[in-house]
Amino acid sequence: MANKRFHSFIAPWLFFVFAGIAMLLAGCGRELQQRQAFIDFLQDEMAKQQTSIAVPTSTMRKRFGEYATHYDVVVDFNKAVAEHVGKPLNRLYRDSRVVLGNPEADAETRKRAILASRNMLQQLEKSLDNELSIAESRFSTFSQPNDLKAVYSRAFDKYVRLPAQEFKVIVPMMGEMLDKISAMFEFINANKNKIEIRDGLIQVKDQALTVRLNEMQADIARLESDIQARHNEFSRQAARR
Repeated sequence: MANKRFHSFIAPWLFFVFAGIAMLLAGCGRELQQRQAFIDFLQDEMAKQQTSIAVPTSTMRKRFGEYATHYDVVVDFNKAVAEHVGKPLNRLYRDSRVVLGNPEADAETRKRAILASRNMLQQLEKSLDNELSIAESRFSTFSQPNDLKAVYSRAFDKYVRLPAQEFKVIVPMMGEMLDKISAMFEFINANKNKIEIRDGLIQVKDQALTVRLNEMQADIARLESDIQARHNEFSRQAARR
């Protein structure tokens, strides 16, 4: 009878143990499926070699399980940068073009518009730094299996770090170019008795001033070309990742 009571006690215990193991195995299987679905998604997106960021549907999020929140870091960063950097940058470009494209705007007005653009660029760089810091902080909290970590890190580099790095490299170059444009308009204003802007065109009455002005314009054009070259290089880097 003692043995009978012993077995009647142990049998339910064994049932719960094996049931718990089965549940763990089922949960592990789901995690593997979710992880693989997320890896496949990341690899497919990076293979497309495009700069736009895909936003997973609710169905896709269910397939990714908890890993959907990992991709949220990438999406949230790009949304925040588009809102706090991209939109102000577009407004800045539009407003400056209004002034610079006005044939009646004098050199001093154009210079003020350029200086305003220069100051705004510095503010936008701070906004980008803030969003990057948030994304990096969230990224550091993830504990991922090695197979996912390798792919996710590549995606994070491509969609978060690389665009931020490009902005931080190119913005100082843009700032330098704006400084040169501002100096050119200051030069024009200082020689307004011999240089004038008429119908949006710079007209010079002195040959020596013409030479100097041409040098300044060529310097600006070279820097603009350098900016485009750096942008192209970053685009190639993104395509390779």
